[in-house]
Amino acid sequence: MRDVIEQTWGWDDAWQRADFEKRFDAYTVSIIEAESRSVGSLWLEQRPDSLYIHEVQVTPRQQGRGIGTAVIEMVIDQGASCGLPIVLSVVPANPRARDLYERLGFRVTCVEPPFIRLRHDTRLGPSHHCGYRGQTCRHR
Repeated sequence: MRDVIEQTWGWDDAWQRADFEKRFDAYTVSIIEAESRSVGSLWLEQRPDSLYIHEVQVTPRQQGRGIGTAVIEMVIDQGASCGLPIVLSVVPANPRARDLYERLGFRVTCVEPPFIRLRHDTRLGPSHHCGYRGQTCRHR
């Protein structure tokens, strides 16, 4: 992830630490586990009109094993049960992530450099309180 940040904005250690603290307090953060090991994290915000994926991170050694796909599909299912679409942003420096999102049915809604905004309109059920709480996402 650092490579993507450096390519897009450059790296400022103090800013990164302060931004992490701010985001950690604002979003629901879940740990992604595979084979009883922590392999990443999901940063999710429930907004009145959507579930917003701020970050999905999988450690490099665990990438390409379907873990990110399983996590995103879990969020899509959560959105469907809540009657909410899923929205997220990606930067051009992360084409693998964009390919994954588009393969899972996300569509570009706009481009606001450096961000490409995407949305997944889940098969929306009746709207009700979502009740999403941080949880451990387990991939087998």
